[in-house]
Amino acid sequence: MGQSTPSTSNERTTAEAIDRAWELMGDIRICMLVTREGETLRGRPMDAHPSQEEGCIWFLADRRGHKDEELMRNPQAMLAFAHPGRNDFVSVSGEAEIVEDRAKIDALWSDMNKAFWPEGKTDPSICVVRFLPERAEYWDGPSSSIMVALKMAAARMTGRPTDLGENRKVPLD
Repeated sequence: MGQSTPSTSNERTTAEAIDRAWELMGDIRICMLVTREGETLRGRPMDAHPSQEEGCIWFLADRRGHKDEELMRNPQAMLAFAHPGRNDFVSVSGEAEIVEDRAKIDALWSDMNKAFWPEGKTDPSICVVRFLPERAEYWDGPSSSIMVALKMAAARMTGRPTDLGENRKVPLD
């Protein structure tokens, strides 16, 4: 995908592109949260709850995973969303913080979370991460792998760059 060129035939306005970035995050939901531990980058899968209205992305997290300690030392973080079956990807950079908010835990809680916290939403090891995005880049590609293969073959035959969908950088702060 790194060799593709941005689509120009159906160029979105900046506001539409920002909306599309939020829409993709909401559709994909599972992302890698990347934090810094000293000089080392650490990533782990997280269930994202993007809220364009609030301008942030919420997560339920476990204090036993050391994310909270890493974010307190260095709040800079990155999220990587990928839905390879649809060729949709979003990279988001910003700052994250731990928020003590039992009401937000209640709002974000689902039965799926019992797999991580069998005691339920009152488990004292649950914390909330609020990610404040600064900018995002997304790749909104064709959903068919056959279409991707055809476009790549056509590009090789014609010598023109491959158009694998829209690639945009957008401000989110």
